[in-house]
Parts: sequence; structure tokens; C-alpha cells
Amino acid sequence: MAIQTQAKIPIVDFSNEDLKPGSSSWSSMRRDVCRALEEYGCFVAELGNKVPLEIHDTIFGAVRELFDFPTETKKKLTCERPGHGYFPQALFERMAIDNGNSTEETQKLTNIFWPNGNVHFRESVDSYVKLMEELDQMVMRMVFENYGVGKHYNSLMESVTRTLGLIKYKEAQKTTNTCKALESHTDKTFTTILHQNRVKGLEIKTKDGQWLGFDYSPSSFIFLAADALQVWSNNRIPACVHQVLMRENETRYSFGLFTFYDKAICVPEELIDEEHPLHYNPLNIFEYLKAQVSHEGGLLVKTYCGI
Repeated sequence: MAIQTQAKIPIVDFSNEDLKPGSSSWSSMRRDVCRALEEYGCFVAELGNKVPLEIHDTIFGAVRELFDFPTETKKKLTCERPGHGYFPQALFERMAIDNGNSTEETQKLTNIFWPNGNVHFRESVDSYVKLMEELDQMVMRMVFENYGVGKHYNSLMESVTRTLGLIKYKEAQKTTNTCKALESHTDKTFTTILHQNRVKGLEIKTKDGQWLGFDYSPSSFIFLAADALQVWSNNRIPACVHQVLMRENETRYSFGLFTFYDKAICVPEELIDEEHPLHYNPLNIFEYLKAQVSHEGGLLVKTYCGI
């Protein structure tokens, strides 16, 4: 009798300090990364000692303190871009700032909540954002190299913009045991990197319809392919379908870096062939985000710019 094994989200070890482009370890990891993205649309990046436990505890203590401020204070965080600023929902609260990898912007965030300054908070946020930004750059270089389009990497990176997102999910009610805090969806970005406290909740949907959870360590991050990467790769890499299902009677905090590009996302000519005919028209991510606002239930990227 055949034995079915439970699928698991791939884990890729990025703790090697000597990981350099062109090395054998780089080539091996590049294969692992792209295989995981093609199969699952995501993977868990393990950073090991690059994220000391005390720094992890510090940042989530600071995030908890941030969300404990009065609603009128949190509403001062505003932004013209869709999906940015402060968004309170029934089951979660989200804060998102544009150019979140800029010290100037994280200082503005700090000033809203601590007018007299809070250098410790700002430096903690900046250190985490830098770590996640470096991870994103490394993974994207691997992806571009893997598909033989490395020459396009620098030009796309020149138009990058990153959003810092902080999310608080309310604990599950004792009477219901489970609570779907965030419906099944794909992110309307190019890539997403998430880090969280120890409270479980994020689940990933596989190609065969399974929902996979996973155990976080303080040094693990999850890398998600999003809609724009699916477009760019001409369907080689699927956008990761995920949801948040709260089962624990504890608050879940998540810290994310969301990557966008100011230029239109086009499929490279090298990724169009008989086996992979062109599937998408150019995608402007911010126009796509605006379209989501007026489309009840969300808008699929294939519907928006598919051929």
C-alpha cells in the first residue's frame, strides 16, 4: 500500500556568511530556491545567527507597544498610496509605510508615536528591514540568474520601492477555537517577506489544494512570490496563495517587507517560447492596486492583464 507523506514548505538555509554569487554553494542554493518557488510559490528562509533571539524579542515587544497606542494616534499614519497607512479591520490591524527601507521614513513613523524620540525602536526596525531587503535582493538575483536573464536584474532594481508592513491579528475566541483572520489571497506585490512572533496562523495553499502551516523559529522568515513575479516569470513561478487562520488564544504579530516596482512589469523576451507563450500584458503594480479597491472580492492578475 502506498504511503502518503504530508507536504512541507521547503526550508532554505541562508545562514552561511560566505554565500557569494558564482560559488558552488550559491549555485546549489539557487537551484533550491527556484525549485521551491516553482512548486510552492514560497519557502522558509532560515537566517540562523544573523537574527539573535534578543533582537527578535525586542522588535516584537516594540511592535506590540506600537499597536497599544490609542486609535486616534494610529490614524495619524496616512499615505496616498492604496493599502498604505493605518487600516483597522474587525480581526486585524495593519500599518504600512511607503519606502519602509528608508531611515527617514521609519523616523517619521517613530515621531508619530514618540514625539520626543525613540532611537531604540527606529534602529531596531531599520536593522530588520535591512536584513529582509538583503534577503530579497539575494533571492531575486538567484531567480534572474536561474532563468538566464541576469542582465535585466540591475535595471529592474533601479525602480524598486519597498513597503514596511506591521500587522496585529486578534486572538481566536475561546468559544469558536478557530478564526479566519485573513481570507485566502495572493499578494498584489512583486515579492513579500514575512517574519512573526511565535503564534501560528499563516497557512500556504499547495497546487493540489492542501493547506500547510509551519513552525517558526525566531530566525526564520518566509519568502512569498506575489502576483507581479508570476507575471514577470510568465507563469513559471506562481503567486503564493495564503491565509491567516487563528487557532490560539494569543495575539499574533507579523512584520513584513513588500516589494514593488515603479516601472511596468514585462515578461522578458527570453522567457517567451513555444512551451511558454506570452501570458501577460505589462503590469503596473500601483494601477493594479487601485483597481483592487473598486473590485468587490478582489481582482485576479490573470483577469487584469492576462492575454
